[in-house]
Amino acid sequence: MQKFTLRQYQIDFKRNISLSLAKHQHTIACAPTGSGKSKVMISIAIDAMDKGRTVLLLTESSKIFNQLSTESKAHEINSKVKYISVQPGHLYVAMSQTLVRRTGIIAQLIALGKNLIVVYDEAHIGTASKLLHELYPQCYGIGFTATPDVRSAKHLPILYKDCVVCCQVDDLIQDGFLCTYKHIGRDKANISLLELRNGEYTEESQERAFETSAVYDGLIQDLTAIPFYRCMIFCASIKHAEDTLLQLTEAGFTAIVYHSKVENGAYELAKFTELSLANICVSVGALTKGFDYPAIDLIVLLRATTSLPLYLQMMGRGSRPIPNKKDKFTVLDYGIHWKRGLGLYWDDRDWQTMWKTAKKKRKKDDELSIAPIKECPGDGCGCIVPISTMVCPHCGFIFEESSKELEVGELVDVTSEYDKLIGQRIGTIDPYHLSIYAKMKNKRAFAIRIAKAREQQNRGWLAEFAKCMGYKKQWVDIQLASLPTEPIDYANIIIK
Repeated sequence: MQKFTLRQYQIDFKRNISLSLAKHQHTIACAPTGSGKSKVMISIAIDAMDKGRTVLLLTESSKIFNQLSTESKAHEINSKVKYISVQPGHLYVAMSQTLVRRTGIIAQLIALGKNLIVVYDEAHIGTASKLLHELYPQCYGIGFTATPDVRSAKHLPILYKDCVVCCQVDDLIQDGFLCTYKHIGRDKANISLLELRNGEYTEESQERAFETSAVYDGLIQDLTAIPFYRCMIFCASIKHAEDTLLQLTEAGFTAIVYHSKVENGAYELAKFTELSLANICVSVGALTKGFDYPAIDLIVLLRATTSLPLYLQMMGRGSRPIPNKKDKFTVLDYGIHWKRGLGLYWDDRDWQTMWKTAKKKRKKDDELSIAPIKECPGDGCGCIVPISTMVCPHCGFIFEESSKELEVGELVDVTSEYDKLIGQRIGTIDPYHLSIYAKMKNKRAFAIRIAKAREQQNRGWLAEFAKCMGYKKQWVDIQLASLPTEPIDYANIIIK
């Protein structure tokens, strides 16, 4: 029983999208970075064209537009195309900013009715909502996104009726398709200076909070002390990015800046990616999506955001692995996002609920969705570790056992035991440690599947697992009654 392949994820994802589309007409396709989203999009398009349908691939990003155009060989509706005759059974790719001004093309698309499928990339972005409102009543629509969060995308439940989730980030980490990471908190910025406007922190207040000598001194110290091959620093504004570049240059670092007003931006970015003339790239928002450079192993969040999609996209730039070279990355969180409710990169998230319902405040008795964590106060460390950690694995700091930590009861045992599981095959661990994995990673359904498979080979295994999980005997009876005769398969992952 091997780990899942990307192909398996994509086949299951595509099948579930098709089922949802047939039932609901408009559905969200949620797929994290690294799951092969563009391949699924193009595969869906090819199948639809084989059935005589017309497909429109719609995107917000010029980089993704070029990628989809190259990979799919679609007809381009670019800024130079003022009109095109839309043909049945053909594939078109367009940027929404361009298509919205092509009323003649839009009219042809609307006339196709349900013979048209619109596949929209980055569906959490709302700038194409007006265009989609024109198209969607007639056609089928699939909105692809890694982060369908209604809190920052209020148009989602208006445009869509269902959400299909490919997998979680941690699934891809465990299967080796994404890197694990280390999250380090930094408190040099005065977060109290941040001001909200329309749900997001203003550029001006972020510049006041992050453009201080204390923050820049801390950044220089971090970049000197933490080994990295390529680093991306995300700033709050163009001014902030330019000022940060100046600070880095004066400190002797080789860095470039990339934003919408940079002259010859392609060459500047090439200095960072291909020419090896700089190992630090300072940016604002232009590279948060559609930019795939696996060599990045250090992400610096030199800014703050309330947006979960933006937060995950910034960290995701470091998540691509390189076989035999890179299997982890580091995040320096100067905006202390993990403290402000956005969690960590590999947390499981209930996207099937979040796309239409704002998350309610968690109660003490809720199922564990984000592992209890704390910040290491060791000199210069700041690494985020499980709450029960007694010795920081990164700097050796020895924690004192506080009354607050003792009050969390079972969670102390859960987090203190999890590190022992790293490197083991999940199909070889005992019932107790499988329960630790289930609670720490919020993977109860996956763990139950494994427990039932182990029960098929060793009677009593399921009951022991239930005892460790705190499940009642009635639960065990129900599981045993529904136990199939054929062997239960599961991904026998190496725990990371």
